[in-house]
Parts: sequence; structure tokens; C-alpha cells
Amino acid sequence: MIAIAFALEFESAFFRARHDPRLRVAVWLLGTMGAGAAESLKKKLLQNRPALVISAGFAGALQPDLKAGDLIIGKNYSDPKIVAQLTLGQGWRAGDILTEAAIIERAETKRRLGQETGCLAGDLETSHLARICAEQNLPMLSVRCISDTAAEDMPVPSGALLNPATGRPEPFQLFRHLIANPSSVAGFNKLFKNAKLAQTRLAKGLDELLPQLLRIV
Repeated sequence: MIAIAFALEFESAFFRARHDPRLRVAVWLLGTMGAGAAESLKKKLLQNRPALVISAGFAGALQPDLKAGDLIIGKNYSDPKIVAQLTLGQGWRAGDILTEAAIIERAETKRRLGQETGCLAGDLETSHLARICAEQNLPMLSVRCISDTAAEDMPVPSGALLNPATGRPEPFQLFRHLIANPSSVAGFNKLFKNAKLAQTRLAKGLDELLPQLLRIV
């Protein structure tokens, strides 16, 4: 059995809507961002032990040539034997992922981190989930989809988008911010459009990988 672990429901929604329950694939919603996702994963593993854990979700680009919707295999947090057996189609990149403590809101910060680390993208969960998998001697594959580019500032503070503890939307906080800052509405609309694109591309990317992975593990 393969377990696909998503931190947030929104990241998983399109994949869950089209997921075939007859496959030997479980979809795990961890329900929290950042380091807290590791504790959720640990609890899941007490109940079921898959042959492979896929850490799946969104990421912010740290390199200027990445576009919203591009797919990434995070090589530094993926089992190299599994990665070596994958055939990646158009739209995929393989490279390192940087796990940060908070959403990277400023474009200048993304570009600096990209230059300093060489990582393709930044997220909040991958390194924490990889630690749990290593402790359990379980192979992991990191799959991320770009939801915001290296050239884009976050149009609203991350705290107005998502509750940092639960990862759930904060509609009241968002509404208040957009009313007080109408110039940020266009940027938010673009962010939402890119997130919907990432949601769709991530699902299609997983659909592309799963037949291969089910033969490997």
C-alpha cells in the first residue's frame, strides 16, 4: 500500500475527487502545517504501515524559471532508488526542496534563498515528514507543485490566508484584509487562480506517478 500524505485539504481536493479507491493507495490528510504535520503522520503510521509514503502538496518557487503548476520531485527527501526508476514527463523537475518554518512572503527572500541553497522550491512540511519516515525506516517520495513563483510577493499576509496551527482558511481575516487593502485584491485573485492550477496539476502528476510506483514498491 502507498500512502499519500497531504498537509492541507485544499491541496488534496482535486486528487481525492478523482481517486480510484480500488487502487492500493491511501490518502492521508494531516490537517496541519509545518512541524505539526509530523506528529499527525506518526499517528497515522501507528495504525497502518505503507510500503511508501508520498509527501504531496504545494511549494513556493525559489528559482526564476519555475512557473505555477510546475511539478517537482524533491530529491533530497526522496528515496534515491525509487527516483532512479521513475520516468518523468514534461512539466517535471527533480531537485532539492527547502523546508522553512513559515510561508515565504517576499519575492526578494525567495530569490535569496534560491541563490544561497540552490533549492528549487520551499515548503513547510517535507523535512519534518522525512524525519518521521527515516525513524520508521520507511521510503518516502517528495512531490510538490508550484503555487507561487519566485518573482511574486504574497498579496496578503499568510496569517490572513490560513490559520498557522490548523492550516484551515481564515475567511474573516482575509475579508478584513482585502477590505482594508483593496489594492491587494488583484494579487489575491492571481494567487487563488495559481493555487487552483497547482491543485489540478498536482493531482494529474500523482496520477502519472502512481502506476509506476505501484509496480516498484
